Formats: sequence, C-alpha cells, structure tokens
Amino acid sequence: MPIQGFASSAIIDELTGVLTSLSADDRKKEVAKTKAVYAFEVVNSQGQKHYFVVDLKQAGKVTDGTTEAEAAKGQPKPDISITVNDETFIKISEGKTTAAGEFMSGKVKIKGNMMLGMKLEPLLKRFKKLAESLPPPSAAPASAPTPTTETAASPQGIVIKGYEGSLVIAQILKAFGTDDTKRDAVLKKTNAIFQIDLKGPEGVKSWVLNLKPGATGADIVLPGTAAQNKKNAGVTLILSDSDFVDLAAGKITGQSAFMAGKLKSKGNVMLALKLESVLKAAKGPAAKL
Repeated sequence: MPIQGFASSAIIDELTGVLTSLSADDRKKEVAKTKAVYAFEVVNSQGQKHYFVVDLKQAGKVTDGTTEAEAAKGQPKPDISITVNDETFIKISEGKTTAAGEFMSGKVKIKGNMMLGMKLEPLLKRFKKLAESLPPPSAAPASAPTPTTETAASPQGIVIKGYEGSLVIAQILKAFGTDDTKRDAVLKKTNAIFQIDLKGPEGVKSWVLNLKPGATGADIVLPGTAAQNKKNAGVTLILSDSDFVDLAAGKITGQSAFMAGKLKSKGNVMLALKLESVLKAAKGPAAKL
C-alpha cells in the first residue's frame, strides 16, 4: 500500500500486485527465475527510513516495516541488502540510471551478493511487464458496474484517497494475498463473506472481504459491493471510516460500536466478532494517505 513520504513504495506495490495476482504455480515459476531474497532500506528526503523484504526465493511474498527487524519477520535471510534513497530507487526502476552506476557514486550501498545488485534493473523491468500484462488481481465480473479510476481493482486501487479505512482493507490483502498458508488458516477459521460499507468524504464506499475456504490471493479482497462481485455476503457492516479505523486499532469493539449505534449491520451480526480477529491477524505497520 502507499506509504506516506516514500514515493518509491509504488515500486514495491507493483511487485506485490504481480505476486498476488499470479496463481500459486505461476508464482513459484517467477520465484524460480530469481532465487534470491532482496532487502531494501529506503531513505526519503526527510531522512526517514522504511524497510522492505522481497522474497523471490521461497514463498514469493513481500513484507515491510519501519524497522529492519519488523520487515524481516517471517522472511528468509536476505541474499542482498540494498540501501538507497527514495528518489534514486525511482530512477533505477524507470531505467534512468543503474544500480551499478549509483553504487559507484555512493548513492547505493550493497551488502551481500553484489551480482544480485546488478540484476536489480532487469528484475524490476520484468515485473513491470508482468504488471502491464496481467488483469487486475480482483477485477469485478464483466457484467458488474465498472469501478471508477480511483477504485479500480488492484492492490493500489483498493486504497481510496480520503478513506483511512481503505488502508486497513489493503493491509488484509497484503497480509493474506501471497501467503497461502496464512490465508488458508484465516479462511478456515472465518468461513464468511463480509461487505464493508464505509461512510466518508465522498459518500459510502464498499469492499468485499471474501474469507471463505477456496478464496485466492486474487479475490480475497474485492472493491465494490457483494452484488457487483456476484458474492453472497453473510453480513454487511455499515460504519464511518473513522470508526472502522478505530475498530481495526482495537480502540473500540464491534459490540460496543453496535450498542452505541456506530455500527449497523445487515445479516448475521455475530460475524462482526470474527472480523475483529481477522483485523487483528492482518494488523501491520501504520500508514497514512
């Protein structure tokens, strides 16, 4: 998901989107082409740091965090660690410069397998082509109303400007989209489909959380209503964007929100309790629009 102050996070988003969109078999094939784990320390213009670990050796997943340890949690040991500033990382991804050239100039620091550093540009180029060729990972059926540009189905498109709760929903995709084992466990435990209606600055925006066994990384999170996506939601939860953020943060509970009139539901309201467990399991580094 977009990370405030780090424009290059879009590069990682694109890579994550490709891995999420691929089937398990195709993801394994892409991983086999690289056979390496990349760790990135990105420094922005304010001197802030954010860390990413891209596993293209085993599971084919991406993690991030505000600390190196947070980003590396659950990931294999990196074969290469790259320290780069935000602007330079973007230039490398756009082919305007090379990692080798920036390494020689001192703008890029590399630890580990130097040859993998030289392969960075071809790697990013390959995934950019894949991103352009693949359909959106959670596209609505052709017969459904076409989403607007802001809500077009993709890991980035799930995030809607002005709706902080959309970051929470994007985190669910990030947490369970590429980790098959983790996803299967939460689907088995939850076994429900949710429609989330958030009231925000541009009216009500909807998402579907497809948390039933059999869901894949491509359809676990869908923009739009259940009807648009031809899903049968067990419950529709209606609340303000800010209250949903508080629910995800554990500041309020589904029960207290319901009793206070902050949460309205259609369907099985008891499923709201299961959603709280999902939000807790998916909780990751905070981000802002």
